[in-house]
Amino acid sequence: MHDLTRRTLRTWAVAGVLYAAAISWLAIVYIPWKTPVANAAVVAYAAFHAAAAPGLWRGRRWGWRLALVGGLLGLLAAVVVTAGLLASWAYLRAIYGDFGTGASLAALIFASAALQVLGLYPALLVRALLRREVRADMAAGRGLASGVMSILVIPVAAAALTFQTFRLDPEPPVDARGREQAVRHLLAAAAGTDRPDIPALRGVPVGPGPVFVTLWDQGRIVARVEGVGVDLAGAVRAAADALADEPAVRPSAPSAGYLRIDRIVAAGPVASEWQPVLGLSVAPGRDGLRRCRDGRCRTVLPDDLVRARRFGAAPLIPGIRELRVGLDAAPVLDDIGRSGGRLQRIRTESWVSFDGAVLPVDRGNTPPPATGTAAWRRAAIEGGDFILRQLRGDGRFHYVYDPVTGRHPAGGEYSLPRHAGTVYALALISGHTGEPRFRRGAERAIAWLGDQVPERCGQLEGACVVRGGEAWLGSTALTVVGILEYQRRTGDDSYAARARQLAGFLVEMQRPDGDFHHLYDVRRGAIDPAPRQMFYSEEAALALVMAHEVLGDRGFLQAAERALDFLTSHKYDDFLGHFIYGADHWTCIAAEEAWPRLRSPRFLEFCRGYAGFVRRIQYQPGHWNNDDFSGHYGFGAVMVPQAPAAAGFSEAIVSSYALSRHHGRPDPALLRQAEISLDALTRDQIRLDNAWIMHAPLVARGGIRRSLVEPEIRIDFTQHAASALIRGAAELQREDLTPNRTTGGAPL
Repeated sequence: MHDLTRRTLRTWAVAGVLYAAAISWLAIVYIPWKTPVANAAVVAYAAFHAAAAPGLWRGRRWGWRLALVGGLLGLLAAVVVTAGLLASWAYLRAIYGDFGTGASLAALIFASAALQVLGLYPALLVRALLRREVRADMAAGRGLASGVMSILVIPVAAAALTFQTFRLDPEPPVDARGREQAVRHLLAAAAGTDRPDIPALRGVPVGPGPVFVTLWDQGRIVARVEGVGVDLAGAVRAAADALADEPAVRPSAPSAGYLRIDRIVAAGPVASEWQPVLGLSVAPGRDGLRRCRDGRCRTVLPDDLVRARRFGAAPLIPGIRELRVGLDAAPVLDDIGRSGGRLQRIRTESWVSFDGAVLPVDRGNTPPPATGTAAWRRAAIEGGDFILRQLRGDGRFHYVYDPVTGRHPAGGEYSLPRHAGTVYALALISGHTGEPRFRRGAERAIAWLGDQVPERCGQLEGACVVRGGEAWLGSTALTVVGILEYQRRTGDDSYAARARQLAGFLVEMQRPDGDFHHLYDVRRGAIDPAPRQMFYSEEAALALVMAHEVLGDRGFLQAAERALDFLTSHKYDDFLGHFIYGADHWTCIAAEEAWPRLRSPRFLEFCRGYAGFVRRIQYQPGHWNNDDFSGHYGFGAVMVPQAPAAAGFSEAIVSSYALSRHHGRPDPALLRQAEISLDALTRDQIRLDNAWIMHAPLVARGGIRRSLVEPEIRIDFTQHAASALIRGAAELQREDLTPNRTTGGAPL
């Protein structure tokens, strides 16, 4: 036996004992014994390595074989786990389309981490035992090494097979002429008149079928029929026959509601009906599910899932409420049955007829009527009108509106900061449009807010907004912002004295470093330095900037400058702060509001850095096959992006661009970032033509949903969006905007 072989075997004998001891300790002490079989398997694996150690030390062939088998078992386990991770990536890629650079990198990092943690020791052991000299002394052939290396192709093969198995290959879409002919034919059938021919659909494949035709009115399904045929024209004719026979369809019904056509263009299997897997097996808003047996299917269309609030409603894994991602699969399986045939994922092509127009539908949305500054202004006004419809008789706002039911769900404690922020939005819209209804709405809301301000704030000189014996900084700061925006836009100084007192409270809450305490305990008459809330310091900075501009007290400007100096520098003095940004959108609004009174170049550089940071999670046009994500912010394709993120970021980006122009350095990247984000808000806003699942489209009109697949409307969603849209329309109207211009960069 060669000396190299002896040293190698003895080294790995010692390593094997240490490795076995470490693995056993982890399995016995640290890994919970919820599944004893798994713990026992890990201990048995460790024992395998320990048993091989004596044979390796003595140079016995049986020890070499035992150690090699143990190493191969560990390496195989690592390969299987890695294959599972890569197959999961491929599965999600097949479901959702472009997965995103960041999400793909994260999946690969997880896979590499699993390979290293689970497979590093076994891989090094196998490599050492299969060296040429060791194999020769152990009388092993060369083919053994080649066979071992072949298992490394398993992860790649698993990923490729998974992608091909679960990827859908949809039929080509129907052109505009075919859509219009199909709608005219169906409307004539519903009205009981002569049906025009549909030559554009002759010879067009039906797809996996059938074709569904649904008549919607006030958010409810008046009638739903199916049609099958040798081609799409035949399927539409069959659906028209069924629609004409529906007793619920009156001749006037189609003109009063919405006629929607769903053509199933692809169908394929799902990996499992286990809830966590099935929850991630449906592309929200684009896919439905069906269970078929003996030619009969029970089908749930994409609209049905959105209308039933099946997305973002339940934890993907029971017990982890924060992980509300994907489809709430359990009630869907109850609807279509948990047995009785194979479950399939279906992809639909859809179009809707409303008010004489035939519009394509993507993820429950129709194309926007326009883009650019005029469209943003109209959208802001629509948002403002929605807010006014939420204004109660006492001056408070309904916080949540459910457009599917037309109701206002009971909420928790009323939010004073969001009330004040909504006043700010109404005052902005009033000032930019001159429409008196927005001024009247702001006046009513301010009057209610004034009743929440006592004559004194405990032991402090200033006044504050109190709720439950506590005065939070953010409530008072946004109250100042709302009142002063109203005064600035209308010239009404009725609330100036109260605003001055409230701004005085903010000054008293400021710390020596420029930051603020966030809570004043009115009952104890003392500041509580411990609690911290997002946005409060930034909102206070904006309030002080505006207090100086509107009320003229230079002390407010000095306090605002200290606040902005802190927020753009010392706030990030910790180690992590050198690499990230936080909730800074109010900071950049304040920095722009302060111009030209405060001209620090650092404010501009900070806001450009912040904008660049969030731009890395903005979906860029031309780099994503989910075109409806364009301009929004998010991570990958698994979650449909939420409009509140685009609304809040857009407010800051509009201000950052304006600040760059003030400094004589207009930044085209900021301009483009703001433009596509404001277009996204306009595109996703509720309009009459995309409101067929809603109980009262005229009431929901102008509202901003959480996302295209989560219909809940909150007052702060709409308030932030309306503020961003009206400011963007005013600030960017002087620019030469090209709505379809694209820039480089891929989304994360």
